[in-house]
Amino acid sequence: MENIIIREATIDDIPEVAKLHVESWNRTYKDMIDQDYLDNMKNNLDKRIERMKNEFSLRKMIVAVIDDEIVAFSEFTLTNEFSNQLDIDCELCGLYVKNEYVGIGVGTVVFNYVVDIFKKNNKNKMGLWCLKDNINAINFYENKGGKKTSTKTFDLAGKEYIEIAFQFDLTSN
Repeated sequence: MENIIIREATIDDIPEVAKLHVESWNRTYKDMIDQDYLDNMKNNLDKRIERMKNEFSLRKMIVAVIDDEIVAFSEFTLTNEFSNQLDIDCELCGLYVKNEYVGIGVGTVVFNYVVDIFKKNNKNKMGLWCLKDNINAINFYENKGGKKTSTKTFDLAGKEYIEIAFQFDLTSN
């Protein structure tokens, strides 16, 4: 992973990030999330770009770049503003890797980079939510030391889904 560059995202990155987000959802959540919802994401990429631009200041974002191409991104917060039910002081809101870069360590590099940001900001308890059926992500977060702590149900386009909360003790390593 010597040729990977991690940097803070800019508003100009949003079109590429939004495309990666949609592609990642369509790959990862195929057969987990309603196909009409996934198709709608693909068909409304311009709306997703606008929404991501409008919400850009709500959380922090980093991108992973290889050969001038964004191959992964992560959104996170240095607070617990989105998951009040968890005893955390920072949250990983999303981590997405381009399909052809899955399984070669890019996700780990991005994950570790975000954890380092949290530690530099004196954060101790990181949380995140993961779709219950996303076994690959569950295994990834368990391998990183995450502990399942709770579940919640959420509505997406009129259908119910279950998410699992993971919490990480950032003081232990």
